[in-house]
Amino acid sequence: MDLIERIDEIRVKKGWSFYRLSQESGLSQQTFTKWIERKSEPSLTALRQVSEAFGISPANLLAEKGMMEITPETQIILDNWHCLSKEEQESIKLIIDNYIKKKQ
Repeated sequence: MDLIERIDEIRVKKGWSFYRLSQESGLSQQTFTKWIERKSEPSLTALRQVSEAFGISPANLLAEKGMMEITPETQIILDNWHCLSKEEQESIKLIIDNYIKKKQ
């Protein structure tokens, strides 16, 4: 199960329509349609909004069904990511990409 399927699974379990999820999260219905149709991917900010709408942490949204192990260090990053500017987020992404490339 991927992240989009996970979001949809929780939405259905709650008995919510996409309209309700849109209202609760502050994201447009079109945003969810694009995710379902694989025309775009959710940003970390959007994932935070969805997880808050569901009443769960972003870590729980990502960790369910073994998608990702959330360590305390990872949780700190997820909790603080939204505090960074777009430029700072891009810098961190580049640093991570460079470390990963060195390991390959």
